[in-house]
Amino acid sequence: MRIIPWWKNNFKISKHFSVWEVTNGDSKRIPKPKSIEERNILLLAGELDKVRDAWGGAIGVTSWYRPPNVNKAVGGVPNSQHILGNAADIFNVHGDQLDFEKWLDLFWGDRALGYGVRSGRGFTHLDLRVGRIRWDY
Repeated sequence: MRIIPWWKNNFKISKHFSVWEVTNGDSKRIPKPKSIEERNILLLAGELDKVRDAWGGAIGVTSWYRPPNVNKAVGGVPNSQHILGNAADIFNVHGDQLDFEKWLDLFWGDRALGYGVRSGRGFTHLDLRVGRIRWDY
């Protein structure tokens, strides 16, 4: 596994995503090197690259990795996939958010998706859990 300089916000961890998007520029959100969380973050980054390429437009991230103390501070559920680095809350940078969420419902297929746009939250949660898991916020 390559070494990620988590203190460099502009460093690309994948084709389209940077350290900033994972950590929100917050040093409390930096994963431990070679941890399962770091491996999950890099795996999810690869999957988000596929989403971005297939969508054909920019995708923003409102929240990605949240260690337990950060997750609690932002009101996340105790068993959040964000804690494991398995989840990201994303949005379409240009265009209709609801169309993007509907498209994600098909593209993300047999993995977990939380409908935050149609619930008025402005983002769509996706994570790496297997199974057509769907919910509204």
